[in-house]
Amino acid sequence: MLKKKTVIYTVIVIIMLFVLSNEYRTVWNPQLEGSSENNDGAFLSSQYFHELEQLYERIRLNNEQWYIFDDAKQVAAKAVVDKMMEDLVKQPEALMNHVNDHLFFEMFDKNIRRLGDITQEIHYFRNVLNEYSGAPERLTDMIELTAQGKWRLFSARFHRYHSEDMNAALNVKFISADGRFEVVYNAETEELVTDAVNMGTYNYAPGSLHPLKYYRHYRYDVAPWKRWGNVEDVSYEDIMKLESKHGTAEEKKNSSEIEDWIKQVKKQLQ
Repeated sequence: MLKKKTVIYTVIVIIMLFVLSNEYRTVWNPQLEGSSENNDGAFLSSQYFHELEQLYERIRLNNEQWYIFDDAKQVAAKAVVDKMMEDLVKQPEALMNHVNDHLFFEMFDKNIRRLGDITQEIHYFRNVLNEYSGAPERLTDMIELTAQGKWRLFSARFHRYHSEDMNAALNVKFISADGRFEVVYNAETEELVTDAVNMGTYNYAPGSLHPLKYYRHYRYDVAPWKRWGNVEDVSYEDIMKLESKHGTAEEKKNSSEIEDWIKQVKKQLQ
């Protein structure tokens, strides 16, 4: 009889904890807590980033007592990410060439990697962030920046799918020195490639041969791309149905020419 009562009491306690947890989720609204009205630091100021750190710690500490599993950090990180997205949408031009732009990207990416998974909205927000790459409009100028070590030529394997508007075999991809920004150019037109299939995207977790960095890149960049594609109207499955020009003789010849071009400019700069 005593054992039966113990089981009943245990079940009741678990149910109460579950109810309290859900109630607290409703009362403790991270988005409300992180709204612009509650933050006195001007957008992108040093105080702004300090207050974001405070926001994270405050929400994390206030949620730790309610969660049986360790997801208080994820709740706090989501609040910070939501606030930063909201603030950037309100003041998009403020981030352009701002002295603290690197702090914005570092803070944003750090909290992305604190999340268990990212939402579709956060995934597509990569396209907003990639607009701040500072990449030039013409391939010629990008070649010079690459020769200076500010960008790197990278494999464009997943950016060479058939397009009616251009010869995708001639697409080449560059990644910023910090690995965050990607841009794709067409060697024939020398213009940026921005179509939904072959476009470059922002990396929340730049890839690397290091096992942990490789895992993070797959989790936060590659897996969401396979789930949702680059934009809402073109899925990963749609992209995979297209003919790939990667590995063709024309692509290999073009890639070799781009590499030689970079080497020539590098010699001229020495």
